[in-house]
Amino acid sequence: MPHVDIKSFPREFTEEEKQALADEITEVIVRRFGSKTDSVSVSLRHISPEQWGSAVYEPEIIGQQAYLIKKPGYSM
Repeated sequence: MPHVDIKSFPREFTEEEKQALADEITEVIVRRFGSKTDSVSVSLRHISPEQWGSAVYEPEIIGQQAYLIKKPGYSM
């Protein structure tokens, strides 16, 4: 039951763009995990640049480095 949780700076996506993103991510997850399409879920949440450090960078990037499989090329 893979779940992908995407957080990003605000960017407007059309419903078609959101669906295309979810479809492409689902395709990779199904291929790499051997999952079924129906078992994959994808969420997209916009975080303001002002909140990024406290909402994402500190708790999820710095605070969970053991789980990162790709580290960002920036620091705060």
